[in-house]
Amino acid sequence: MNDNNSATKKAKHKGKFNFIDFLLVLIVLAIIAALVYVFLPSSHIKRVTSDKTLDMQYTIEILGVDEQYISNIVENDTVIDSVTKSNIGTVTAVDYSMQYTELAYDEESSTGVLTPIAGKYNVVVTISATAEYEEGTGYTVNGTRIAVGEKISARFPNYICECYCISVPLD
Repeated sequence: MNDNNSATKKAKHKGKFNFIDFLLVLIVLAIIAALVYVFLPSSHIKRVTSDKTLDMQYTIEILGVDEQYISNIVENDTVIDSVTKSNIGTVTAVDYSMQYTELAYDEESSTGVLTPIAGKYNVVVTISATAEYEEGTGYTVNGTRIAVGEKISARFPNYICECYCISVPLD
């Protein structure tokens, strides 16, 4: 009769939730949360914990713009990323004084010579935007990465182009 009574106590004890079970559940939940944080770059946790926004000015260069179109890019224009359709800033300055050049081979001197191309210009545009900075990714403006050498598909109200970022702020 004692064996039957102890078996009933063990069965009742097995079904109870104790402190050790509680700790195991907490550890498993912590591991799952850490995995979500590490492997989902756009996770809600990272958005909540990262508040590294700053107002910045970056510069893009548009190569070989025809003379008839250089006046289509003006200050206070809103710049849109043609791929993501997001706002990537506002034009604060435009410089179209640099003539577009191509490298040509000069047979007399056996060297390369930069030859200006009539009617074409390199347009340098300074853009102001609110950017986010994240370690490992760098600066982004509404999902568009802003880095020196980065290709940007830009759309102005009166001009669309592919250009390259040539400067970002140094922090």
